Amino acid sequence: MTASRATATSHGPIEAQVERALTDRVMAGEPMAQLAHVIMIGVIAVLLWGRTSTALLLAWVATIVVGVGVRAATTRHLRTTKADSRTTLGAVRLAVTALGLAWGVGAGAIIPEVPPQYMAMILVVVSGLVSGAANTLDADPVTFRGFLVTTLGPLLAGILVSGHERVQLVAVSLIVIFGGFMLVLNRRAHRILSDHHHSSALVALREEEAQRERRHLDALIDSAPLGIVVVDRDNRVQRVNPRFQDLFGYSSDQAVGRDLDDLIVPEGDRSVARELNRRAQESGRAVAEVDRRRRDGGLVPVRVSAAAVEGGVSGDLFVQYEDISERRRAEQVMREARDTAERLARARSSFLANMSHEIRTPMNAVVGFVELLLDTELSTDQRRALELVRSSAEALLTILNDVLDFSKIEAEHLELEAIPFDLQKLLHSTVGLLAVRAREKHLELITDIGMDFPALVRGDPTRVRQVLTNLIGNAIKFTDEGEVVVRAVATPAGDNAVRVEFAVRDTGIGISREQLASIFQEFTQADASMTRRFGGTGLGLAIARKLVTLMGGELSVESEVGKGSTFAFALAFPVEAPSARAATTGVSLGSRRVLIVDDNETNRRILRDILAGAGMAVREATSAAPGLAALHEAHRSGTPLELAIIDAQMPEQDGFSLATEIRATPALAGTRLLMLTSAGQRGDAQRCREVGINGYLTKPIARADLLEALSALLAGSAAGGADERIITRHTIAEARRRMHILLAEDNPVNQQVAATMLRKRGHEVDVVANGGAAVAAVRATAYDVVLMDIQMPEMDGFAATEAIRALPDRAGLPIIALTAHALSGERERCLSHGMTGYLTKPFRSHELFGLVEGWAEPAVSAPVTPEALAVPAPAPDRPVDLEHFRRTMREAGAEEAVDSILDTFLETAPERLAVLGAAVARDEAAGIAAAAHAFKSAAGSIGARALASLLSDAERAARAGDGSGARGLYDRIEQEAGAVVEYVRQARNAKRET
Repeated sequence: MTASRATATSHGPIEAQVERALTDRVMAGEPMAQLAHVIMIGVIAVLLWGRTSTALLLAWVATIVVGVGVRAATTRHLRTTKADSRTTLGAVRLAVTALGLAWGVGAGAIIPEVPPQYMAMILVVVSGLVSGAANTLDADPVTFRGFLVTTLGPLLAGILVSGHERVQLVAVSLIVIFGGFMLVLNRRAHRILSDHHHSSALVALREEEAQRERRHLDALIDSAPLGIVVVDRDNRVQRVNPRFQDLFGYSSDQAVGRDLDDLIVPEGDRSVARELNRRAQESGRAVAEVDRRRRDGGLVPVRVSAAAVEGGVSGDLFVQYEDISERRRAEQVMREARDTAERLARARSSFLANMSHEIRTPMNAVVGFVELLLDTELSTDQRRALELVRSSAEALLTILNDVLDFSKIEAEHLELEAIPFDLQKLLHSTVGLLAVRAREKHLELITDIGMDFPALVRGDPTRVRQVLTNLIGNAIKFTDEGEVVVRAVATPAGDNAVRVEFAVRDTGIGISREQLASIFQEFTQADASMTRRFGGTGLGLAIARKLVTLMGGELSVESEVGKGSTFAFALAFPVEAPSARAATTGVSLGSRRVLIVDDNETNRRILRDILAGAGMAVREATSAAPGLAALHEAHRSGTPLELAIIDAQMPEQDGFSLATEIRATPALAGTRLLMLTSAGQRGDAQRCREVGINGYLTKPIARADLLEALSALLAGSAAGGADERIITRHTIAEARRRMHILLAEDNPVNQQVAATMLRKRGHEVDVVANGGAAVAAVRATAYDVVLMDIQMPEMDGFAATEAIRALPDRAGLPIIALTAHALSGERERCLSHGMTGYLTKPFRSHELFGLVEGWAEPAVSAPVTPEALAVPAPAPDRPVDLEHFRRTMREAGAEEAVDSILDTFLETAPERLAVLGAAVARDEAAGIAAAAHAFKSAAGSIGARALASLLSDAERAARAGDGSGARGLYDRIEQEAGAVVEYVRQARNAKRET
């Protein structure tokens, strides 16, 4: 099937149009065909009159004439009743087949009665009918095949009955060859005709869609709230919308055809307007805030945005005008109110601290819903738009956090935690998170951390990380070349205490002596130009200094313009005994019963989707009273709820009050309690301990963090206490066991994806490329987990698993299958070979972490059919969904590895394609299946879904023994692979240039 037809099949109306057109062509050929049958039987009658049985000849002629009559009557009836295509073709097929049978049986009966020369004449007439039918019935190959078989079949029998001499055998051979040739000719003609109708219908549909889109675009422009004008290369107005007319007072007739500058640009601003147009033409877009003249001579302040029209007439510009009069007046009011605002700063800070919950709740909804949407199938443009929403929401959340933190400090609402944590690990992880930003600017980010650190200290790891992140982030932001050095030295400070001196040094722009005096003031940067160039709220250093002060230190700075800056502070920490660090062992979440108590419907929806996706049984309550009732009801029914997730801020009765009631009820003592809050309040940690709350997390929270926290909660005891350690984000990260993992995977792209995710998680990963090497590695090293690819060279994953199970002391080693198959029965097949888990590629980071760390298990889903595996490919102009791949790696904290993984794909893809091509050339089904499987896995990992789908089809065809089907896909695979490689290469080149 051609590409045009494949495209058209996605449109039901097109198929109906094509079917109707083909049916009409069949009907159009009927009169000529019927006339030809009458003429040909007449010729036969004249030729054979007196040379064969008159009765037999007359019977043949009569049968043909009656058949033609029936066919003509059928055709006339179908036209009169305007029957549908299916009914029409069915009737025509029956009539044509009957007529063909009359020709074949009559010829077969007469041929034994006539001499060879008359037999040849009969063959010529019949051949002419068949060749004519091949043309007139090219719109319906089924009808032609029926006519061919019923005509030539009896004819062949009649020839063989007449004798087996050379002439008969030669005639039979020629008829068979002729029949085959006619079949091929008819099929080719049908394909050409069908494609022609498909193309015509598709062109008509596209033209209709284009007209509809133009009408829609016109409506959008006319209804836009901005003034819009389109000008040609000579700056003459081509079109204006109603808002432009309202804004400047010109009607469309008065504006069209005039020079835009003469129309609305003040005389003194003409040069600036021309420069704006020039920038728009050269760079594609230009924005400015200017004054423009109305028809009555008055000036109106506007934000003008000019963009070159792509795909239109060269030199055309699309210009938008936004009236910013209200904003200008608002800015003036804001300037006048600045003195008043400064006097009310403390009251504002207190208010913002109390409003934290109200601000974070909608932000939680935005971030949560975007994360859920990004887990669904999206087009490339939809995914890019949602990624922009996500990054914008996170940026806004960062600003809100700064403002709220500062407000809390000012209002004395900020409480420091005092929990055990690994300071050295915190330092390394903080620097690691910022390494990507340094690498993007080609900076050296150097860590100079002394070795004399105690295993654990007690303090507030979140605030220490916040200060370091701010200082290191600023150093990277204000350094264009050179290095950023993070130094930490620990020295004893009395009994069971340590003093840690921190310093962040950069080779950036530096700070002048005059600016140093105000560098730590809130809403202040070194000068106003820095805000315009680098952005930011000017709160970061103010917050950092106040946090350091709260933790008992002092933040200082030394700097020289042009040479760089050094920010330093020292903090004292109590040393914690190593035994205080309790490892948190997670459990599976599948089928565990959980209650969500939250008055906010959006929050409940997000939590419900995440928990249900993990296989949990979820119940909901909108407030404390229904929540308590649900817990009692579940207990009475014999299926008590194991966990309750409670929102801290609820009307009538807050989460702490509900938790107190639950803990006061002996029947509910087995229920674990997790408190979710949009804003931590003073004394929350101690209050959680006193009430008996097991976990405390702030919103918004990432899916992987929430699931891991729930797993840890369900693994611990239900009854909390004043001395029990509360599960938080930080305790989960601190208690996460560092695992030694073996990855057996032969595909370099998949190796990098999985290994990078796991290493960024803090695990140690060894990589081998085949099953034999995996067995040898397990024999030599005690691994915690083995990730085993199923299809590998030399020894596959199943054989390697069986060999590992036979080793001493390795029978209980967790072995998780990695497979690109998601068909029904694949999971059971892996488990039957001794594997303990199952993960399909490509996978998400939280799926991998959950299986490896033991806090999740693969869901047992309904049987999956091959059709269900089809994934919509990206838009035709983007054969690879790189945005989705980057997001997957970003979720794992491993986005910096994306470029090297793409480079590996570019290096290996030609070889993978060559191996597949060689297997196709050898017509080796097993080789085609293996090569397609290996290439499919790598393509799927980076987001080349269309290519992965084609390779999956080829693999499935080869495994089913359909070698021709697999070979038939190779050209499309080769074309798609070329598009993928070229797209990835262009993306990498563009990244290098920037």
